[in-house]
Amino acid sequence: MAGNISYTLPRRLSIKLEVTKYWIGIPIMVPCFDKVGSCTYENICSNLEVYERRKRCPKRIRKYKLPCYCPFQAGEFRVKDLAINIPKIGGYAGALVKGDYGVVVKLLDENYDELGCVDMKFSMKKRHRGWLFRI
Repeated sequence: MAGNISYTLPRRLSIKLEVTKYWIGIPIMVPCFDKVGSCTYENICSNLEVYERRKRCPKRIRKYKLPCYCPFQAGEFRVKDLAINIPKIGGYAGALVKGDYGVVVKLLDENYDELGCVDMKFSMKKRHRGWLFRI
C-alpha cells in the first residue's frame, strides 16, 4: 500500500471507518459496536499525544517510517506485508471474524470535510493465540 500526504494536515482530525465483511462473496457492512467496526473516531490527535511527548513512535511504525503523531507532515509512505495481531475473540463472534474484509478509511477535518481516504482489502486468519491480518 502506498500513498502520499500533499500538505501538512491540521491538528483536529477524525477518522471514519467503513468496514465491509465479504461472506461467500457478498459484501456486508459491519456496524459500529463498542468502538469496533464502521465507526467514526473523533479527534485522533489527542489519542496520539503520548507519542508526540516522547517524540518517538512505536517500533512497528518506525519500521515503515510512518508518522504517529500530529500534525502529520506532507510526504510519501509505503507499507508492505504489515501483520497486525488482534487479541483473542471468543464465543460465537470468534467464528465470524475469519474471512475477507474491505475497509475505507476517511480522514476528516474539524468540519467533517473529507481530506483524504485509503481503500484497502485484507483477510483475517485464526492463529493459536488470537487473530492476524495482513495489509
